[in-house]
Amino acid sequence: ADAVLTEAVKQGIAGDGRHNWLFSDAVGSVDGRRGIQRDSALARAYQGTLATMAAGSSDELADAMREIGDSAEDLDYIKSVLPRYRGRSDGEARLIHSDLVDASSFLSAQKLWDGFMYDAAIAVGLSACAAARNNDADGTTYLDGTEHFSAMVNGVTFSGATGSVAFDPSTGSREAASASFEIVNFVENTDFDDGSGTMRFKAVQTHIFQNGEWTSLLPVTFYDGTSDIPPYLP
Repeated sequence: ADAVLTEAVKQGIAGDGRHNWLFSDAVGSVDGRRGIQRDSALARAYQGTLATMAAGSSDELADAMREIGDSAEDLDYIKSVLPRYRGRSDGEARLIHSDLVDASSFLSAQKLWDGFMYDAAIAVGLSACAAARNNDADGTTYLDGTEHFSAMVNGVTFSGATGSVAFDPSTGSREAASASFEIVNFVENTDFDDGSGTMRFKAVQTHIFQNGEWTSLLPVTFYDGTSDIPPYLP
């Protein structure tokens, strides 16, 4: 987002009080942990920007992830099912991603996409159970790919970490109304002052989308620091 807005300032379409930018979570947004030189072009460009983000977190999932991360038994199981590879020199089988699993931060904090990945795994599992067939010849269970997909998009609904999950049979994608979204507004963090002439921004949640409806929580703060809708916006 920095590169985009820096160029936008040069082109006269940001940081001038006449343009308010709205980002998606795929593009990125301002990092509230770092300082930006006050009164710089980038600071002016970021003031009052907005971002529409998928809301994929839940307190229940975060608590469950931390419990797993604190359990030696659960971590040993995770390591047991992760793929391994052979070392080039000694041929010893080593665990892929061991540096991630062994890190103290593993599962300690929930990321944006964790809830969506969790719900995707649950959807695949539930639809697999619905589509599974028994092979009477040898007693095994197998899946047919077409029937597995059909079972997921036509019959899977559940209350997940990211809301009530349902799929559109005509596209195979999740019903947008079943997901949760938020709009955040980036404004100056007035609690930060390190005396160096830099400033930080903070994200303020202004709107949420749940159960197919948008709800307004707080007024948007625009470039000029007010919540007055600029007359040039449609």
